[in-house]
Amino acid sequence: MKRLSTLILSLLLMLAVLPSCGDGDSKSDTQGNNTEQPDPENPDNPDDPNKPNPDDGKTTELPFAYGADPGWVTAMEKQNYKFYDASGKERDCLELLKETGFNAIRLRVWVNPSSEGGIWGFCGVDDVLAKAKRAKALGYKIMVDFHYSDTWADPGKQKKPAAWDDAASLDALGDLVAEHTTSVLKTLKDADIDVTWVQVGNETRTGMMKTQSDGSETTINGAISENNSNFSTLFNRGASAAKEVYPDCKIVFHTDNGWDLGKLNWTLGTVVKSGANFDIIGVSLYPVTTENNWYAKYIDGCISNLNTLATTYNKDVMICEIGVSGIASWNGKRAIANTVIRAKNEVARCKGVFYWEPECYNSFNAYAMGGFLSNGAPSEALSAFGGSLTELLPADDPNGEPIKEENLYLYTKEGEPLGVCTPDENGVWRGTVTTTSDYLNFTAVDGKGVKYAVKDWDTWNSFVKATATYDHFWFGGDIAKAGTYDVWFDFANGSWGGSAASK
Repeated sequence: MKRLSTLILSLLLMLAVLPSCGDGDSKSDTQGNNTEQPDPENPDNPDDPNKPNPDDGKTTELPFAYGADPGWVTAMEKQNYKFYDASGKERDCLELLKETGFNAIRLRVWVNPSSEGGIWGFCGVDDVLAKAKRAKALGYKIMVDFHYSDTWADPGKQKKPAAWDDAASLDALGDLVAEHTTSVLKTLKDADIDVTWVQVGNETRTGMMKTQSDGSETTINGAISENNSNFSTLFNRGASAAKEVYPDCKIVFHTDNGWDLGKLNWTLGTVVKSGANFDIIGVSLYPVTTENNWYAKYIDGCISNLNTLATTYNKDVMICEIGVSGIASWNGKRAIANTVIRAKNEVARCKGVFYWEPECYNSFNAYAMGGFLSNGAPSEALSAFGGSLTELLPADDPNGEPIKEENLYLYTKEGEPLGVCTPDENGVWRGTVTTTSDYLNFTAVDGKGVKYAVKDWDTWNSFVKATATYDHFWFGGDIAKAGTYDVWFDFANGSWGGSAASK
C-alpha cells in the first residue's frame, strides 16, 4: 500500500511539470515546438503577440468616424469669423469641434484653386497642409478628398484643372492624376502626417474630369459609361498612387444622393464592372426637411441603402457628407442626430459620418447648411457626433410652442427662434428682436406657413413670398450690427424695416 501511494505521488509530480495542452494555451507545430497563444482569460497579457496596440492605427479596427469637413475654416478665419463655446468663450475652431465629439477631419484638395470656388484661393496643397498639421496636433484621423479640379467637383460640374486641359490621351491624363495624388500625399507624409482615408474624386456619380476647365467638351475625360472604362482607369491611377504613399489607407469611392438606390446601383454597378478598386462606398446626404415624408425618403432611405450597398458590393460604407438647413430647428436637429445614431447602430459596415462644413454660420459664403448657431457656437444637433446624444428624436418636438395663425415668426437661417411679431391696428406686424451677429440673415414665416423674403438686392427693404432665389431677409443699413431692434412688416404695402429698440 505504501509503494502504491508513493507511485501515485510520483505520477502526480510528473503531471505537474508537463506542459499544458488545454485549448487556447499552446499548440504544437510540425517540428514539435510549442507556439505560445494568447490567453483568452487574460486579454491584457502584455506578452500576447496578437493583442491590438491601441496606439497603432494599422493593427486595430478604427473607431467610428465622427467626421467634420471644415475646409472653409481658414477662409472664415481670414474673414474674421470667430468661434465660441456654449459659455461664449472664443475658441479655436478645430479644438471646439474636437470637444464637441468629432474625431476625424476631411480635407478637400484642389489643384490650383481659383476664386470661382468662392473661397479666395484656399484648399490648395499649402492650405491643406496647414489644416492637416492642426488636425494632427489634436489627434484627428484624416481623410484627403481629391477633387481633381481647380474648383468644386460634383455631379453637375466635373471640370479638369486648367493645367491638365492639354492632356493628349487617357494615359497622359492618368499620369497627371497619379502625379498630383502622389505630390499632395508625399507633402503630408513628409510632414509626418498620417492619412487614414483617401477619397478619389468627389461626388463622381457620372464621372470626373468630364470637361475642360472652362466647361467645354473634350474627348479625353473620365465620364462614367457602360461603354468604356475611362473612369475606372483614372480612378485606379489615383488609388494606386495613394497606396504607394500610404499603403494602409482606405480608398473611398464617393457619390451623391444617398437616399436614391437606383442612382447608387447604376453608378456602382458600372464602375465595379469596369474594374474600379476601392475599399469604402461613400455617399452624400442632404435631407430636405420641408418636403412631405422627408424622414422616410432621406433618413430611412439612406440607412436602408447603406445596408443594401454593403451587402451587394461587399464593401464598407460611409456618409462622407451630410448637412441640413435650419440646424437649430427640431426637424434639422432630428435629421442630423438620427442619421448619425442610426448609421452607427443599424449599419454594421458603416465606418463613419462626416458633416460638411459644420463650422459655418450666418450663411457664410451663402451656405445655409452649417452646424453652428448664429452666435458662432456649435448647435445641439452636433452632440450626436461623439455619442453624447444617443436617443433617437421623435417626430414632434416635446417642448415645441404651438403656432398661432395671427403671428409672424422670425428665425435665424440656422433655425433659431429670433422673435415673434403681432399685428397692430393697421395690420402691420411688429416685434422686437435681439441679434448676436452682424448682418444677420433670417427668415419670416406666418402662422399659416407662408414664408416671406426680400424682393431683390437693390430694394432690400421690400419683400415678397419666398422663392428659391430670395428666401430670407437680412439686417443691414441702420440695423447691420448685433443688438436689439424694433422691426415691422407691412404686407399691404410690401415693405419692412427696423430701428434701434426704444428704451
